[in-house]
Amino acid sequence: AGIGMSFGVLQFIYSKKLLGTAGLSPNSMEDRKRTRLVVGAKVSVGVMFVVIASGLLGFYSIEPRVFAENFSYFLTVVAGLYFLYLFLLAGLNATEKRNLILLVLLFIGAAAFWSGFDQSASSLSIFARDYTDLSVRGYIIPIGWLQFANPIFVVIFAPIFAGIWTHLGRINLNPALPIKFALGLVLMAVSFVIMLFAVELAMETAPVGMRWLILTYLLQTWGELTLSPIGLAAFSRYSPKKYIGQMFGLWFLASAIGGVLAGLLGGDALDAGLESISPVFNFMIKYYLAIALILI
Repeated sequence: AGIGMSFGVLQFIYSKKLLGTAGLSPNSMEDRKRTRLVVGAKVSVGVMFVVIASGLLGFYSIEPRVFAENFSYFLTVVAGLYFLYLFLLAGLNATEKRNLILLVLLFIGAAAFWSGFDQSASSLSIFARDYTDLSVRGYIIPIGWLQFANPIFVVIFAPIFAGIWTHLGRINLNPALPIKFALGLVLMAVSFVIMLFAVELAMETAPVGMRWLILTYLLQTWGELTLSPIGLAAFSRYSPKKYIGQMFGLWFLASAIGGVLAGLLGGDALDAGLESISPVFNFMIKYYLAIALILI
């Protein structure tokens, strides 16, 4: 992935002259403001480096869970304050403000979605290790191999989903962006319904078969293919034009918040053993369905 990204950056650098003015900000900053922004970013990165390095060198101790909780609060407050700034002080018109409210809901939904999607590396991996029969004809499959399910499903189903949306658009039945986004949340909710059945079965006759996790990963991949590109398209279409670059940053901030929440929820689900997983999954199902209903 890193090598591919590097080639992508190089291609962009050497082909910028072909892009002309495409993508330039409508309210391009003055040189003085741009300099202040760059300096501020460099100072912030430097401070973060010093803080992290000091902790790693043992100058102070870090409680991982407390740090994760506080960091999630910090990211949420930053996002909330920025949305509030745009709504009250950015001089948006009525249409842009209505669109901004939709983007706030999509932001919340995206953070929730990724908090469930990233369970594949935490609670679902622990479930695979401790409560799943990983043997196939006498060979024990490494737990990490299950992580290949998502990329394999993406390769298989991405063209299919693209074809479905293209066909629906051709016959004027293509659902609105919020409906597609809500569908992604519903698929994520259904994936955890599947896991609830797996948990109940594991408490009775552990270990359970791999089909439960594979079906869960399949549904979550369908949700990803429905939500991720649709959310990015929505932020491109509905963001205020002069703030579109910053709004893309907020979209990826939702992924960061979701990642932190995934770790916290995964820890809660496993602190007290298998019995503690069901309440967490139940909460996530209700949360996804509630946001989906609001979007619909």
